[in-house]
Order: sequence, then C-alpha cells, then structure tokens
Amino acid sequence: MAVLFSRYTPPRRSGYAIHMRPVRLLALCIVAIGVAPPAPSDNWAQWRGPDGLGVSASDGFPVEWAAATASTPAVNVAWKTPVEGRGHSSPIVWGNRLFITTSIQHDHVPGHQAPDHLNFDLTPGYLHPDSEGVDYKNTLKVLAFDTQSGKLVWQQTAYDGLMYDNRHKKNTYASSTAVTDGKLVYAFFEAAGLYAYTFDGTLEWKMSLGNIAKAGMGPGTSPVLYENLIILQVDQEMGAGSAIVALDKRNGKEVWRAERKNRRSWATPLIVRTPSRVELVASGAEAVIAYDPLTGRELWRAPGVQSHPIPSAVAGHGLIYLSAGSSAKRSLAIRAGGNGDLKDTDAILWRYDRGTAYVPSPILVGDNVYVMSDAGLISCLDARTGKLHYEGGRPPIGARFTASLVAFGDRLLQTSEDGDTFVINAGPAHEVLRTNSVGEPVYASLALAGGAIYIRGTQHLFAIRNARR
Repeated sequence: MAVLFSRYTPPRRSGYAIHMRPVRLLALCIVAIGVAPPAPSDNWAQWRGPDGLGVSASDGFPVEWAAATASTPAVNVAWKTPVEGRGHSSPIVWGNRLFITTSIQHDHVPGHQAPDHLNFDLTPGYLHPDSEGVDYKNTLKVLAFDTQSGKLVWQQTAYDGLMYDNRHKKNTYASSTAVTDGKLVYAFFEAAGLYAYTFDGTLEWKMSLGNIAKAGMGPGTSPVLYENLIILQVDQEMGAGSAIVALDKRNGKEVWRAERKNRRSWATPLIVRTPSRVELVASGAEAVIAYDPLTGRELWRAPGVQSHPIPSAVAGHGLIYLSAGSSAKRSLAIRAGGNGDLKDTDAILWRYDRGTAYVPSPILVGDNVYVMSDAGLISCLDARTGKLHYEGGRPPIGARFTASLVAFGDRLLQTSEDGDTFVINAGPAHEVLRTNSVGEPVYASLALAGGAIYIRGTQHLFAIRNARR
C-alpha cells in the first residue's frame, strides 16, 4: 500500500544519513527472566530503568517529600533546577550524570502543514481535533546535569527547524526517553533523527530514519540497547512503512530491518531473556511479535492489544505482560519462548479486560502485576494466574495520570499530572501510605538511582533524597 502523504526531507547536513523510506523507531528494553543479572541499580539508563521494568533493586529511597512554600521549607528536596522548553522524556542516570531532552517552540511558519493521515478504513483526511504544532519551528536539545548539585553541565542542540508532523496538544516533540551505555547517550526525536553524544557533549554521530507519521499525535517510543545494537520500532500510520530497525550503536549504520504491517504505536518494546534465547518483544494493536534481536527474524506472534499500543510491556516469571486502553481495555500475559503463531494456544496464559490506561504502563512487583486507569484507579492481579486481588484502588486526590508506575522494595510510586506522588504499599490490598508533591505538573515517569528519586516537572527537574545523604 502506498503512503498517502508527501515526503518531508530534513535539510541534508554533513554526516547526516538519509533513509528514503519512512520508518518509525521502536525502542526496546532488556528483561531477564531468571537467567541474567540486573543492570547496576545505581544507574537508570533507559526508559523505565534497569531491564525496562520500572523497578529499582535498591531500597532506601525517600517516601516523604514536599516542595518549599512561602511558609514552609522543602522536605527531602536535594535540589531543584529549571528546565527550558517542554518534554515528557524521563530522566536517565549513569553515575553522576543525568540526561533529558527538551523541545523549545519558537518561530511561527504559517502555511506549513502536516502530512495527510489515514482513517482506520484507510481513507485519507484523518485529523485529530487535538493535533497541533507543525506550523512552528522547534529547537530540540539534549541536556546533561550533575546528579549531586543539579548544575547544568552541558546542552547540545540536536535539531532546529520545522517538524514533519503535528503532535497531540498534551504531547511534546521531546517525549522519547534517551538511553545510555555509559559511553554514549542516544537521543531519539523520531522524524528529526537519532543522535549519539559522548558524556562530555560531543556529537559522535547522527542518523535520519526518514519521515515518521503517527496520526498527528507525536512521538513516544524510546530507543534501547542490546549488545552493539540500538533498536527502534518504527510503526507508523496504518502500517505502510512500519519496521523494526537495528543500527550499530558505534556509528549509526543499519544492521537489520524487519518490515511489519502493524499500525502506529508508541510503546517501547522489551528485550526478554529466556533460559534458551533472547527475544525482542514488540507490542502492537494487531499482533504482539517477538524477534531475534541480533537478526530481526520473527520468532512468534500473538493476538495484539487491540487499542493504540502506548503502554510498554514488562516481564517476569517466564511471562510477558502487556496492556492498552485507548479504546478496548486489555491486559494479557503471554508465555515467553514460543514459536510461530500463538493464537488459541496455552501460551496466552490469561487476559483481563478492565481498568487499563491510555498511556501509563503496567508494572510487575513480586508476584503481582499492577495496571491503572487514566484516573489512577489501580488493579492488582496475580502475575501467574491473572486472579484479581483488587480493582479500583483509588488515589486520595482525584487527578489524571500520564506517568507510569515505578517501584522499589514494597513501595509503588504513582505520580499524577498535578505533580502529586502517592506512595502505595505493594501487595494484594490497596493502601496509600503517603501523598507527596513537587508543586507543579508532572507528565514524565520518575527515575530512581543512587538513592535519589528524580522527577521531571513541566518547569523544573527535582532530586528527592533523604536529608542524611
């Protein structure tokens, strides 16, 4: 099927390789199912941290904090640093460096239009009422901070100019979380390119993967590393041009490409290690598909999540857990290690069709999986059987939620768009232990590293650390 929109080609610059096919990047995360050691717990190097699961193996993080007010001092706020622009990318941390991306809107360019988007019946002319932004120039930056002081160490402009497509008014052009291997930092801005920087801010390489359109909703999927590869999921529009693409992390050259027919998605895929092999698991509305991450060869496929694939998968107990909630509400558990078409097989262990969110991802803590609705109502299910322990666990303050759950020890952290974080006991009964606030809206998921909780608000970056540290 032909792509029914005009191609937008960014300005060619020295060292900027242009791929002439539109591609959308799907990032992955590494998950060990009982065989591989976790990533160092003092680092939070990718979307959702070690193994992409949203769980820190460390303990000792603060459970109480508060922003300063006119009459009260801050509690456990080690530092607070202003951040220019907008971005929903989460902080990543390696040692004493923290990295985020941001987008700064500037010149209005009347008449610059987004590509024509497809309806679900494949006819052109789809326009979401909340799409906006393509008629402004944006400066896309990568920022590095010192984790102890909050000082901005360096900032680099990755791209400055017009964007290819619109974004949802709540989304940003800096919503994909960066990833690092401790040597280079990789920042992905979808149609505006993929950029690799050293820890001192030197640009090592940059790569364009062509035009990436997602119904005018903007970016979301994040890059993840596996061995010497950086892998990205490039599902777009209604499937034309969709692919998983693996690049050599050292120079950005393409290593393999797996074409696919899945429609636009925003989920970050997961690398899952089984006792016999490694699988790259990519969520999708039509199908969930596992690939060999070294070659791109398809290993198995299962029925998809039906709704927009925005939440990212997690894994454990030999199972992969996925969810979605834009229209159909769907959570399911799939057994890792299968082959071929898993439809109507016992590899689909259980399914739960209530209480899932449009954006926030599920989380696995111990023997339980937690999903939540857009209003923050949490459901807890037995990870192995799908037995419902509780549903409708309500936050003490009504709100909307975009950030995903994170956890340490037996504590879940649930952060609302209002900037309130609810500390919840992890277990088969819903119990809110504390409510904390940074005093400004929060859309990005939290990062846990080195005894600190890093929170990206709409105006500031916060380090939450016990006062004794």
